[in-house]
Amino acid sequence: MAVTTSFDLPGLKGIVPYADYRLASLVLGVIFVLLATLLYYLPPQATKAIPDVFRMTLFERRDKLLSITQKEILNFIEEKTTNNIRGLQQDALEQKFSRRNPSETFYRLEQLYLLGFLEKTEVTNTPEGIPRYIYRLSSDYQQLIGRRSKAK
Repeated sequence: MAVTTSFDLPGLKGIVPYADYRLASLVLGVIFVLLATLLYYLPPQATKAIPDVFRMTLFERRDKLLSITQKEILNFIEEKTTNNIRGLQQDALEQKFSRRNPSETFYRLEQLYLLGFLEKTEVTNTPEGIPRYIYRLSSDYQQLIGRRSKAK
């Protein structure tokens, strides 16, 4: 109720609303407090916009969503980088999977990145200006592999 009669702020003493607006200020204040409480206890259902694929664990994604080629690439990166923080350069991966077009290998790496299995760091550009990356296992996937291998 003190807000409707006067309000003291540091540097400003006695801020007083116009008498005509006291009731409106009080009503709006109560409405906004009720609205804030309602939103706190009943938040909007924005999680429905998240695709089901991102609700799966990484192991479920690996087992259900990855193609044979993607699993092959992921297994190779797992094998080569589990204890290596630096990762593998894109050139090394293209060389290992040279039977495939470099564009296809890049596409598969990007899918693994977008699904949360890999992290990437841009290291250089080709003379044409195309970025080149180093790929490593994501920290989440690295943790899951560590837990799983310890349990064996």
